[in-house]
Amino acid sequence: MISSTNPLSSSSAAFSNGITDPDGMTSTWTPEAVIPPEILKLPAPLSFFRILRYLKVQRRTGWLNHGIRVESAESIADHMYRMAVMCLLAPSDEKLDSRKCAIIALVHDLAEAVVGDLTPLDPVGGDEKHRRERETIFYLANQLKLVNPAAAAELTTCYFEYEEQTTPEGRFVKDLDKFEFLLQTAEYEMDIKAGIESQDVDIRGFWYARDKITHPLVKEWTNQLIDERTQVLEEELHN
Repeated sequence: MISSTNPLSSSSAAFSNGITDPDGMTSTWTPEAVIPPEILKLPAPLSFFRILRYLKVQRRTGWLNHGIRVESAESIADHMYRMAVMCLLAPSDEKLDSRKCAIIALVHDLAEAVVGDLTPLDPVGGDEKHRRERETIFYLANQLKLVNPAAAAELTTCYFEYEEQTTPEGRFVKDLDKFEFLLQTAEYEMDIKAGIESQDVDIRGFWYARDKITHPLVKEWTNQLIDERTQVLEEELHN
């Protein structure tokens, strides 16, 4: 069975005899400290490609924390891939660059390949989490720079456009991130009703994300999803 935790994560590497970060924790965490030596010694871009594997095998932590089975919990790569395909529908009348949107979607959680999918329940504060993610992006970009400087620059630019919300594309993809999350929530709710997931799983609280979506097209998709969900719930009440 695939591990639900990031194989690169190491508590010993993360919390031993280091500097004090802004959240008051002690950390010596660096990407090089947690990436396996057999990957570190590989030439670029092979080392980069091997690191990407962890996006495929690591399950999204929020689902696991709420009782979704490891076997059916989506991976980080699952989440980003569907977002990237959605970006092909970016409205051209707003002059959104759909290619850039797709790249942003594909790299916005890239650092989690090394850092892990950390949540507020993890013993890592917000400032430390973002520091680790930034260090990881710069580490990966430096690896790519050895073989393709343009790709390295694009990766870094697109990542920070999402993180800092400085461009229309970054903001559009941020809304897609929330919508894909809601879509997956609806799908797991159907699995719960079908008995595929435990009846004890309660993810209704995740629907709060709908109120944070601002882009008109993504709001339209969200409303369609909510209408479908409402119809299913009403049919259940009458059966």
